[in-house]
Amino acid sequence: MSGPDQLPPPSDQDWTFPKPKKTRKRPLPPKLPQRTGPLKSPQEIETEYLQIKQDWSTSPCCISLRKLIASNGRNLSPVNKAICLGLGTFDPHDDSWETKRRTYRQYIAFVAMVEELEKFTTNKIECIFQEPLFTEPEKQFLTTKGHRVVDHPVACQSITDDSLLYGVHLYRELYQEALDTNLPAIFVGTDWDTWDELMLQEPALMRGVKSMHERYEKFQFPDDGLTFSSTAIYWRPRGAKIGEGAGEEDDEDKHADAKPELELTGKLEAVVIS
Repeated sequence: MSGPDQLPPPSDQDWTFPKPKKTRKRPLPPKLPQRTGPLKSPQEIETEYLQIKQDWSTSPCCISLRKLIASNGRNLSPVNKAICLGLGTFDPHDDSWETKRRTYRQYIAFVAMVEELEKFTTNKIECIFQEPLFTEPEKQFLTTKGHRVVDHPVACQSITDDSLLYGVHLYRELYQEALDTNLPAIFVGTDWDTWDELMLQEPALMRGVKSMHERYEKFQFPDDGLTFSSTAIYWRPRGAKIGEGAGEEDDEDKHADAKPELELTGKLEAVVIS
């Protein structure tokens, strides 16, 4: 018999049993596209490169690019290092002609810029490439030309105030990472006007590009109708104050809302494809 202060034995209704939470599985990374053929050798890549170079090097786009660099090199900041991010592959899995033609043209334009910039310095400009899609033969093709191929994030961390940063139609996150510490002497990539339109209410997300847009000389990259749409050349005036990277902006920008803009990548890809 229970005493006056003794609690009655608990019934099943008095107990609450927590239900185990369902754990969300992380989505698996997308599978790499299946190849339809063997990897191209460095010699095969070289052959394709020379064929495309022969035609494109004499195009109005390439000629205009060389003239632009040659006519402004004495008044704008010199370059001692050239960094190329996200070039793309010379050997796509489906052997897409359009895909590899864009890559070859971007590479030829990059080399043309470096050759013109070397006329304003006594040193040879080191060229560094970072592209996760590169195959071993592609890396060999580039290294035999005297270039250096590195893995992420080496190239992003190598950007200095006397660098050329060349990245055509890259993801926003890669631009942000590359411009976080130092702003380069020359930046080639998607222009601020395009980002400003796509970012809507969140311009602080690309404050590195915005800073160069406000302080650098801006030139439209000569367009061939395929490869360089919405691409600009931002070039710091010679003797101008060297700016710090986007990570060192003022407090107002530091605390700006930084939600990702989900539609941005799709819109930029549409620009590249069209």
